[in-house]
Amino acid sequence: MNEMILFSNIKGGVGKTSCCALFAQYLHEKGYPVTVLDADIQASLLRHRERELSANPDANVPWAVSALSTTDRKALLRVIDSLRTQEGIVLIDMPGTLNASNLDLLYTMADLAVVPISYDFDTIDATGIFIKVVRKVKDIKLVFLPNRINSTENRADELKQREETVKILGKIGRVVPRIKQSVVIKRYSTISPLDKFQRAAVEHAFDAIIEQL
Repeated sequence: MNEMILFSNIKGGVGKTSCCALFAQYLHEKGYPVTVLDADIQASLLRHRERELSANPDANVPWAVSALSTTDRKALLRVIDSLRTQEGIVLIDMPGTLNASNLDLLYTMADLAVVPISYDFDTIDATGIFIKVVRKVKDIKLVFLPNRINSTENRADELKQREETVKILGKIGRVVPRIKQSVVIKRYSTISPLDKFQRAAVEHAFDAIIEQL
């Protein structure tokens, strides 16, 4: 099995990096070989790993994570070719923009894009723009991941908006079960196993993503 999965959206604050890290650990615990590349200029995921290893230098690393520069097109093509020869699943934490250099290569080569979303109007509008731009590059398979969703105090108009959003996105790709707003999701780790609360929070959504592979 060789799959390349992008975690991408142009709207910040939807949990793109934390979802990528949690999914990497979930796949690892399911027995899949996993490699993670951080293509975001902020390198949040890579820096998170470095901080954890600095505090725990003897920790066993469950999956590799490294930086991925997209500035040199030829070099990026060589990296992609190399990734395609290795067994397992490659996850790429994408920049929170579509203006970075040579992103078209990653969207062209990827098998799947996981798009974390919330249901506020700004995020839905930004996600719509993201879909239009990406689909001009490739008709890539899209999975929408509702993340950090508040499951309480929902007004009737908010619930109706969510239903309409799910219906629209469902015509474009797969909308997987939501990940609820929770402190256990915010405190993700790149070196530690998922605890039972984290696993319970993500398993339905992540199993649905795995079904798309």
